[in-house]
Amino acid sequence: MNARLLAAFLCLTTLGTGCIIVDGDGDGDGGGNSGTVTDVTFLWTFGADGRCVDVPNVKSIRLTIPGETLDSNGFYACNTAGTDGITLRRFRGGTYNYTLEAIDAYNKVLYTGSGSFSVNGGTRQVRVDLTPDGKTYAYVSWYFPAKGSFSRPTCSQANVTSMKASIDNGEWVTVDCTEGQSGMGIATPYLAPGQHTLELVAYGYDTLGRNNMPLYNLYGTFTTQRGEPVSTQFGFFAVGGISVRWDFWDGSNYRDCAQTGVTQVVWNLLDVSTNTLVFGDAGESFTCGAAPAVNQFLKPGDYKVFIRGYVGATKSYTNEANPTVYTVKAFEQKTRTDASTTVVMNRL
Repeated sequence: MNARLLAAFLCLTTLGTGCIIVDGDGDGDGGGNSGTVTDVTFLWTFGADGRCVDVPNVKSIRLTIPGETLDSNGFYACNTAGTDGITLRRFRGGTYNYTLEAIDAYNKVLYTGSGSFSVNGGTRQVRVDLTPDGKTYAYVSWYFPAKGSFSRPTCSQANVTSMKASIDNGEWVTVDCTEGQSGMGIATPYLAPGQHTLELVAYGYDTLGRNNMPLYNLYGTFTTQRGEPVSTQFGFFAVGGISVRWDFWDGSNYRDCAQTGVTQVVWNLLDVSTNTLVFGDAGESFTCGAAPAVNQFLKPGDYKVFIRGYVGATKSYTNEANPTVYTVKAFEQKTRTDASTTVVMNRL
């Protein structure tokens, strides 16, 4: 009995509703069960479209479908007749759960994927992306705000020359700006299922013509799920910078840090348009001699600048009764060597 005849015989005699053809020609002649039946083809990849040839440690694929008896106890080759997948025959209409596991020569699970599929006659294709056991990932894409005549500018139209990303406050890595604007976007590293944070900074030429300056920023959250990568899109916002120095007025003379005994300075910025504090209630702290304070990631608009000077734990100087208002402009950046705005604190 040749392979195809044997496969047809198995389809007639199997106790479950699904049976397996592994010779790859799949003409659907399994026969046997009455009612509407469906052939289901599983196709698998390994993390962002990796193929079986890319994972030589994978020696077999184990497929489990609760309630179904599969040929070879559900163990199949990673690649059959040039296809990274397998076809199961004659499923009655309904919804089925499945689990796929990629296994090495020592029966260790290297990659997994799970989910469900529904059938109601005809054929059905299930694409599964297998990831390291317990891990998953996401596809991330992005867009820039309108600029000039461009409602959705490309990276070059937005004058972006480079980009960096950080997930879950981790290491900053360089990413390709154009990749996040094409296809499904860019694939993240493998992550645990659940909620994650993302921050992206797009760099380019500021209004003074200096390259590698922050032009756009974004931050947000996304949720990954085991067994299937999610796709999420984020929108950038334009940013500008601020640089602030401080001085002290004791009522008759200007004083420096040493003369006042101030050791710590705390500043904060109030976004006038939203009435929210950039650094929360606590503010951002510096040693007194660390001026200027610089922030390069502010949305354009007006900000009230609040500064307090502390002698030990005592607040001794402040400008909070008469805060300076600073206007941040998009793409107008500041560095520590640029001219700063000086804020004068009065003695309490």
